[in-house]
Amino acid sequence: MDNIISNNPYLDFLRYSLHENAKLPESASRIDWDKLLDFGTRQSIRGVLLYGIKKLPADGPHPTFPQLKRWLKTSIAIKTTNIQVYRDAVTLSQCFHKETGGESVVMKGQANALRYPDPYIREPGDIDLWTTATTKQLIRWAHSHDPKGSVEYHHVDLNTLATPVELHYVPSFMGNLFYEWRMRQWFKKEKPRQFGNKAVLPDGLGEIGILEPSFDCIFQLSHMMHHFFFEGIGFRQVIDFYYLLSAMPEDDGSIMRTVRRLNMRKFTATVMYVLREVLGLPDDKLLCEPNEKIGTLFLHELLSAGNFGYHDSRYNFRGLSRWNQYKLETRRNLHFAKEFPAEVVFGRPIARFWHAAYKFWLSSSVD
Repeated sequence: MDNIISNNPYLDFLRYSLHENAKLPESASRIDWDKLLDFGTRQSIRGVLLYGIKKLPADGPHPTFPQLKRWLKTSIAIKTTNIQVYRDAVTLSQCFHKETGGESVVMKGQANALRYPDPYIREPGDIDLWTTATTKQLIRWAHSHDPKGSVEYHHVDLNTLATPVELHYVPSFMGNLFYEWRMRQWFKKEKPRQFGNKAVLPDGLGEIGILEPSFDCIFQLSHMMHHFFFEGIGFRQVIDFYYLLSAMPEDDGSIMRTVRRLNMRKFTATVMYVLREVLGLPDDKLLCEPNEKIGTLFLHELLSAGNFGYHDSRYNFRGLSRWNQYKLETRRNLHFAKEFPAEVVFGRPIARFWHAAYKFWLSSSVD
């Protein structure tokens, strides 16, 4: 096992926080609770860690009262934001249906939060909505509410609610154009089955559409893979996937068949390593045999990059021009070229130019 796992009390405590009946690890006596909060902030998982703190045994180590006040203040802020994002997701879904007659599903975010043991502990981000509308219909609808909404490669931004919104033409994309074409064909085939699944929100906040679990599995893998090669990801996305797989019904092998067809098998085995060795996902819930070698690399990247790479001291994409982002991304990804050549060598360096051209065409072709 990687030395970083066996000697990291914060990873031990994260695992303890995820398992209801887990025994407090011996390494808890070495925890600096302020540093644990810093770790949770970098990874956007403070609510999850506080869930662990709340179940600490009375005779074990605890944060001091001033430290606990900081944790509880954070918890209140996370819950307040979650309530707002839930409400905005309902408002957005209802508005889209009322004005277009179409249906929608919320991807990631608040849909994932519903799988947590407490639906208010996941740190929320924006709202990702996938709809039955065509690409141009969706852009026109978005611009009728927000004329300045940025048209991106696979979504259009909407900034009329308290929560930022991404309205998706397709759920996700890949760096390799051949495998992205396959993914888009798969999305198109599976799309009709995704708009009849409703989830009831807590405390009477309403309901939202959510993805069917096996589709959600492929989508979230592709989303993690994209961000891993772009700017980095942290533990929040991996914990989302942990709870998704924990609740998944038994699969007939169709998920891994799709994973292989989309060339995500090696990345999936990489994620499985962290899910099993760090988060403690049981073997019967894993999608495939973990890859320890690349999984160790992936774990180091998770710890170094933080949530969406925002805390990565090695690479800083913020404020850079598109061209400088491209150069930095290419240089960063060369570290993964041996293991993921289709994405790093034959994919993203080429696809970036196609992305720019497609975005320009979309922006100029919609009235």
